[in-house]
Amino acid sequence: MKNYFFLLIPVLVFSCKSSTKQAQTDTLAASTTIEKPNPLIEKFKPLLQGTWVNKAYIDKIAKTKSPLAAVDEAEGISSFSIDTAAIKGADIIVPVGWDNHDGSNLTLSFRKGKRASSLIFGAGELCVTTNQGDNNIITVYYPNEKGHVKATQLIRANAKKIMQVADGMYRLVNKVLIAGTYHLQDTPANTAVNFSIDGKVTGFGNFKNYVINIDLNSDVMDNLDEISFDDDTRYNKSYSFKFDADTLKLYDTKPNADSTLLVLDKLRYKLVKAK
Repeated sequence: MKNYFFLLIPVLVFSCKSSTKQAQTDTLAASTTIEKPNPLIEKFKPLLQGTWVNKAYIDKIAKTKSPLAAVDEAEGISSFSIDTAAIKGADIIVPVGWDNHDGSNLTLSFRKGKRASSLIFGAGELCVTTNQGDNNIITVYYPNEKGHVKATQLIRANAKKIMQVADGMYRLVNKVLIAGTYHLQDTPANTAVNFSIDGKVTGFGNFKNYVINIDLNSDVMDNLDEISFDDDTRYNKSYSFKFDADTLKLYDTKPNADSTLLVLDKLRYKLVKAK
C-alpha cells in the first residue's frame, strides 16, 4: 500500500502541472487584445501638424494693408496649433485663439463627424482640403453664441515648429503686411530698414523687435492701426501706421477731446519699400 502511494505522486504532480499550464495559457490568450490602428489618425495626422490661421483675415490684411480694416474677418476661431505628437488615444487637446483676443482649448477627436471627411472638433467639426505642397486648408464648422454654424478656413503658418497660436497669427500678418526692406527717408543714404516675418527689425535706430496690434476695437482708443517697437522694454515706442502704395508712414497719436478715440498727430517717419 505504501509503494502504491509513492507511485501515484508523480502522476498527480504531472497532472496538476499540466492543468495549471493550460489555465495560464488560456488566461493569457483571453487577456491579450491587439488594438487596431485608427484609420482616421493615419489619414489626418500628416495633414494637421502645425499652426493654423484664419485665411479670410490674412487675405483681407494683404488686400487693405490694415488689420483694422480686417477686424470683421477675425470673428470666431482666429488660429490654433496642432502638435500631432500629443495625440492620446483618439483625441488631442488643441489651443485655440478666438477673435484675436481670447484663448481656450478644444478637443479634436479622430472620430467621424456629420460631414464628409470630417473630425469632431469641440462642439463643431474640422475638415481638411488637400492641395499640392504645403497649401492644405482646414475648414472648421463651429456654432457661435446664437447657435449659427460658421465655416472658417485656416491656412498653415508653420508646419515644422509648433508655435503659440498668437505667434502663428503674427507671422502671417507680418508676412503679408510689412515684411521686407525699406529705405528710411530724410536720413543719410536713405538708411535701409528690414522687417522680418518673425518680428525682428534692423536698421531702425536701436529698436530690435516690432509687433503689429491685431486686437483692435476691443477697448477705448483702440481705433487706429498700430505698430509697437521693443514692446517688452522701457524703451518701447508705438506709432500708428498707414500705407500709401509702397510707402509706410508712421505717425504719433493723441487722444480726442473725451479720450475715447485716438487721432493722428505728427508724421514721424516715411519708409519706402525697396524694389
